[in-house]
Amino acid sequence: MRKLWKSVLLAGGLVSFAVAGHASLITMEDTTYFTASGTNAAEDYVDHGWGDVNKLDGMTDYVSWMHQYDFDPPADYLVSGTLTIYLVDDETDYWYNPFSYELGSGYAEDGTWDFGEVDTNDYGYGLDVAYLEDGQFNVTVESWFGDFYVDKSVLTIDYVPVPEPTTLLLLGLGLGGLYLSRRRKTLKA
Repeated sequence: MRKLWKSVLLAGGLVSFAVAGHASLITMEDTTYFTASGTNAAEDYVDHGWGDVNKLDGMTDYVSWMHQYDFDPPADYLVSGTLTIYLVDDETDYWYNPFSYELGSGYAEDGTWDFGEVDTNDYGYGLDVAYLEDGQFNVTVESWFGDFYVDKSVLTIDYVPVPEPTTLLLLGLGLGGLYLSRRRKTLKA
């Protein structure tokens, strides 16, 4: 009877070790670069107003793009997501044009939006991870006044991968074997 209980406890311990395996956090980045004729990955480009794709030139000119990504290894659950958009203000002649002012807006698929003055800077936003699960994320930036360039957009997602069942099983078996080998040594002594 005692051996049965020890076997049950050992099996329970192995299962708990296998279930308690913790996967490490993985950070995935998807970067879209903008050029005059489109984006570095043609499938990321969605639409734009007029002129060059990367230059928003005046009222209601816009560019829309889509971040597309695969979770490799597959995601168990998403922890966080951030979007960073790099904009460049091309106004360098402050002597002849001291009152240049650029005004823009941006909005994303998850409802995140911003409206304000545009300077050469990177603009970062926290995202609702529920909108990142499908492997696509849409973004639009629009000019309301003045002109500026969209340099690049970086989507960063932190996620926990699906644990590998065989790895957890091997961990459990290894710990069980270690336990049994120590037990045999103590019985011989």
